Amino acid sequence: MKKVLFAVALFFGAFTASAQESVLKEAKKNLKNPAEAAQIIEAALTNPETATNPDAWQLAGDIQKAIYDAENEKMYLSAIDPTKVADTAKLYSSLVKLYEYYLKCDELEQAKVASGELKKAKLRKKNAETLKKLRQNLLSGGGDAYNAGNYASAIKFFGLYADVVNEPIFADDAELKNDSLISYYASYAALAANTINDKESVIKYGTIGKENAEVGFNALNCLALVYAESDSVKWLETIKEATKKFPDREWFVGQLIDYYQRNNQLDQAMVEIDNMLAIAERPYYYYVKAVLQSEKKDYDGANATCDKLISLGSDFSAEAYVVKGRNYFVEVQEIEQQNAELAIDDPKYNENDAKIKELLEKAKPFYEEAKKLEPDNKQLWGQALLSIYWKLNKAEYEALEKELGY
Repeated sequence: MKKVLFAVALFFGAFTASAQESVLKEAKKNLKNPAEAAQIIEAALTNPETATNPDAWQLAGDIQKAIYDAENEKMYLSAIDPTKVADTAKLYSSLVKLYEYYLKCDELEQAKVASGELKKAKLRKKNAETLKKLRQNLLSGGGDAYNAGNYASAIKFFGLYADVVNEPIFADDAELKNDSLISYYASYAALAANTINDKESVIKYGTIGKENAEVGFNALNCLALVYAESDSVKWLETIKEATKKFPDREWFVGQLIDYYQRNNQLDQAMVEIDNMLAIAERPYYYYVKAVLQSEKKDYDGANATCDKLISLGSDFSAEAYVVKGRNYFVEVQEIEQQNAELAIDDPKYNENDAKIKELLEKAKPFYEEAKKLEPDNKQLWGQALLSIYWKLNKAEYEALEKELGY
């Protein structure tokens, strides 16, 4: 009885294999109708009898190539024949499947060579040439998807463009591995991933994209945003790396200095900003240095840096005047603290009060100059100037209060 059952099992297996082989033949026969052939071949790609057959995946890739070629031809013909309208969604979908199927074919064929089942690979060279030739079109698919706001698809296309160079089929292709566009579009893959909160893809493609000299700052920005939520050490490393690679990107420097300020590491912050100024003498960096010097109570140094900034005639001139004025406020606050502990009739109180007015008189022209330079930036000078006028001139105080809308 067992022998009979065994024989039946063998017969059934042979029938299944034969059925799947007929599927491949039918699909090949329908190559002139690639859409129909694509539906037929699907069964062979999932059936255990043919799913490990390189020829099945080769045929599946050829079918997708036929679909791609047909739509691609319509794109060219549409310039002279309006009735020829390409289905770009179908075109790009077939392009991705073509890559998937040819790469699977290569994987299976190489496995059979390694096991001795095949003497040598016969499909790799042809498929490598096809994939390399069509690779540039992945960028068109990614660009269309990105511009349409379909960021998941953009990641797929840009990511495949970057990832495929590491496939065994291109192991000996140095030209492909040195493609500078890999890092460029990996940066856009990271941007797309960041938009849809795909942290894994941000890290994967941001790590590649950050090396691009043109747009790598986008990748570093995305990496910093991800690490800010999960890994403070990597966040700091990323910000430092960004300031060195892209010294003209002020956001990174601002983040780094803010970090040191929050952690009361003003000396380290000063080292970093001096390093940045050695690389690029940007007005923003002079402004940051002046603020740090003021916080370290190096008022002479802060004033000198502000004067340098003002001499440049930069957009930060108003801020420089505010820093110079604020330096007097620090001493004002200290004296007010002393007065808070004194009786009003104490001679020292009146002496301190006179000193406060003297300091505010010195601060006043700096804030007024800031107001003149940036009259609409009331947040910059408004409250400080109001405090000065309150102490020195009630009429000016009332006029400014009205101007500020209080």
